[in-house]
Amino acid sequence: MAQNNQNFDCKILKDIKLKYAHRQDNTDYIIIKDNKHIENLEGGKYYIKSDLEWLSDCEYNAKITEITLPDFPFKVGEIMNVKFEQIKNDVIYGTATIRNQTFPLKFIILK
Repeated sequence: MAQNNQNFDCKILKDIKLKYAHRQDNTDYIIIKDNKHIENLEGGKYYIKSDLEWLSDCEYNAKITEITLPDFPFKVGEIMNVKFEQIKNDVIYGTATIRNQTFPLKFIILK
């Protein structure tokens, strides 16, 4: 039987700055502010913007509204579901699903 024993507070996710844990490039970062998500890439040269619909404090649907990144595989209007499962030592773990594809997420909280 699955258990949902969350020992973390996802409310911090509604006003946070993150970076991908697996990327060495420190110029890439994500800002989540209330119902807006902006992913800045290559030092701000490109971005991906989304509107967020929060399903719970730890889950949202992100509807892509603007993309400037060349050859990005997803299109404006597509929706990505994001679930955060753990926050530990300023690292956030979760999963994202879009087009029936699910992949792991790992972010470092920037302060």
